[in-house]
Amino acid sequence: MQVQKTPLQDAPNIEYALLDIMANTPEFGACLRSILQLAQQATGASGGFFCSVDDATMNVALNVDETMMTTWNEAALEIEFSTPIAYSPPLPHQIQIPHKAWLIVPMRSQEKIVGLFWLLFDTPMTENDRKQEIAAIVAGVRSIVQAEIRFRDLYRNQSEFVRIVSHDLRSPLTSMQGFASMLETEMIGDLNDKQKHFVSKILSGITQMTGLVDNIQDAGRFDPQTGFYDMSRSQCDLDEIVNNVIENHSVAAEMQQLTLTANVADNVPIINADRNMLERAISNLVDNAIKYTPDNGQVTVDVERKDNQIVIAVKDNGLGVSEDNLKQLFNRHVRIVRKEHKKIKGTGLGLFIVRSVAQRHGGDAWAASKEGKGSTFYISIPLEGDNLI
Repeated sequence: MQVQKTPLQDAPNIEYALLDIMANTPEFGACLRSILQLAQQATGASGGFFCSVDDATMNVALNVDETMMTTWNEAALEIEFSTPIAYSPPLPHQIQIPHKAWLIVPMRSQEKIVGLFWLLFDTPMTENDRKQEIAAIVAGVRSIVQAEIRFRDLYRNQSEFVRIVSHDLRSPLTSMQGFASMLETEMIGDLNDKQKHFVSKILSGITQMTGLVDNIQDAGRFDPQTGFYDMSRSQCDLDEIVNNVIENHSVAAEMQQLTLTANVADNVPIINADRNMLERAISNLVDNAIKYTPDNGQVTVDVERKDNQIVIAVKDNGLGVSEDNLKQLFNRHVRIVRKEHKKIKGTGLGLFIVRSVAQRHGGDAWAASKEGKGSTFYISIPLEGDNLI
């Protein structure tokens, strides 16, 4: 009697399953974890992992202790890999492996080993066992690892380019701002009404350009996944930070005849956080609330302690946001298009920066809104770990 194979024991079907995983799981860690689960079902492996040589954020394990994984990987780099797949190669003495068999696949980028992929077995096996299945799994892992490395290199280069360009733009903008301000204050002579109008337009354009440069730079460096900014933590008094933000936006609020207030609860503690990042995030929310709230409206900043976290809420009584648009508001370069806002300039990076700041502190950012009744934007900062004094 012929034994009927299950779908995951059939190599072509494994390839279809791999393609389905890669097409529907864009996040690298989740995709690789799903492939490891597929490998477990298709090959009988008890576990496995991928461990990068120099980027721990790429490490993914299934049924393997992560500390042991790193130790094994570092020691296994001493092995001279002469074949694409090494079946149960002799291991350095540092590796005390409790399994009957194992395979190790060096993952390369530009001829350099960037990581090792392991499958572990509790029963003996040879290179002829489950050969097609293993070949399909290895090809899938190699494909996504190489794609992820290319993506990270590209993003790193892009971030460096943005950092350099932002820095080089800032100097001439500062110079332009200084000279235009001298004209505005008539330090070098009187101006007629037409000249004053032109100077105000120049200053407005410089302010917009400076804001654009700041947003592009901060969106890149604050990004919790790929950002290059090193947090500088210190004792932060949120009452002081919020009141500074309110004071800095008071003129803009007065121009629109908005009521801008702040309420910081007495039980909000001093936290160990990055003051620059927090002030930037709160400022972005207040700036948005002012820009998108009609004249004679209200903007309120509330800070309170809820359970084991601090919640910062910026509330307005503007036009509100639909439920569908709320889901994407915090994504990069997202702006809600509506006729009432067509004159408002922006990059779609402000809320992305807010969420990045929250996540870098172990928290999150979200919003609640009703069309026609206004919106409330929240930042949460957990009172644990590095955030504690």
